[in-house]
Amino acid sequence: MRSFLTLLLSLSLIAAACSSTTTDATTDASADSATDSSAPADSDSSDIVTSTGEIVGGTNDELNTIAIVERFAPSTAAIAVTVAGQRMVPVSNSTTLDQIPQVDVPVQQSSGSGFVVELDGTPFVVTNFHVVQDTLEPGTSTMFDNSTIDATFPGGGPVALNVVGVNPSFDLALLEPIDTSNPIPEIWALPLADSDDVQVGQKTIAIGNPFGLGATVTTGAVSSVGRLVQSVGMVSIPMIQTDAAINPGNSGGALINSSGELIGINTSIFNPETRAFAGIGFAVPSNLLTEALANLELGGVSSFGDTRPVFGAQLGTLALLPEEVRNEAGLPESGVAVLDVAPGGPAELAGLSRPEFVNVLGIAVPEDPVIIVSIDGRPVNTAEDLNLAISYESDLGQEVTLTVLRNGVEEDIVVALGG
Repeated sequence: MRSFLTLLLSLSLIAAACSSTTTDATTDASADSATDSSAPADSDSSDIVTSTGEIVGGTNDELNTIAIVERFAPSTAAIAVTVAGQRMVPVSNSTTLDQIPQVDVPVQQSSGSGFVVELDGTPFVVTNFHVVQDTLEPGTSTMFDNSTIDATFPGGGPVALNVVGVNPSFDLALLEPIDTSNPIPEIWALPLADSDDVQVGQKTIAIGNPFGLGATVTTGAVSSVGRLVQSVGMVSIPMIQTDAAINPGNSGGALINSSGELIGINTSIFNPETRAFAGIGFAVPSNLLTEALANLELGGVSSFGDTRPVFGAQLGTLALLPEEVRNEAGLPESGVAVLDVAPGGPAELAGLSRPEFVNVLGIAVPEDPVIIVSIDGRPVNTAEDLNLAISYESDLGQEVTLTVLRNGVEEDIVVALGG
């Protein structure tokens, strides 16, 4: 018997395994050639002066890309992860962009990308949690004794890193050098943009380590913002969607705007047919990194609820059920059903509970569930609507009023949002 939960999957994110047209990040150009990044790029031709003194033509957009890459490509790193004596699972069904590892050798390696940020004058490396996850003891930020993480910056040797802190909910990890005699090079740290200001259509530059090809650059545009995608930590994140080519090994890499600011951390792609890149990639917004950095620096494992309000309930969009199933079960065509609650969470404390499930035309559906129809007077038609309203448009400790249908009777309940 199929479960209603299987009907709630709106995306099937899989890792890509094909090559794409890319630009080598080591292109020589003068940073002084950059145009005003606050103005839209146009097609007017300009001159590019190479390191050999050769003058070549270029558009303002090309000059902007070259200047940004020349300045910030050295701030990105190829992340190599080694787990000795542990059999690693290939990512054929993964939602992420790690390089597919070999599975028949005793020492396993995977790769990803990272970039430098600065906290109180000290440089750190940021990458995705899932890039380093296999090196960590479960539920901790402590590395196994037989695991290593190395960052290789363009033109330099590997820098051995230790994990400072991780946030699986946001798929983030903060790393630092193990040996002060082999530090992070003296390079520009990437400035963090306000990702709330990101606009659909603006330029994106992705710098990463696809297929182990370090400091690889691709460009594109912001295709969408606020696209809810489940992270490796099983939390829905309003991702930035881009068509800049990202591939296995790009995980943890930088997504940069035309002002040379980090707007996102590349983490996953979408292609329901094959494992090839199909022009749909997702990046964790930079504001979530900004929000998480303090707890990451403190060390250990932090989570979504440390900085964001949670509802503490599993939700289902009724519109995803087939019409004949809804009619047979006596469920409305819209609204959000409460499918389960976390013990002691805000939803349970507000009087909500898990319903019984019954078999309706071969599908397990909730029997007489509480159905949420609005929050603070705003209609909610999908679970995504409610998740966005609670987790990204409300504050920790804030009280919200939910209008619900309970046994067919409409009532208002007040929920104090916790972490």
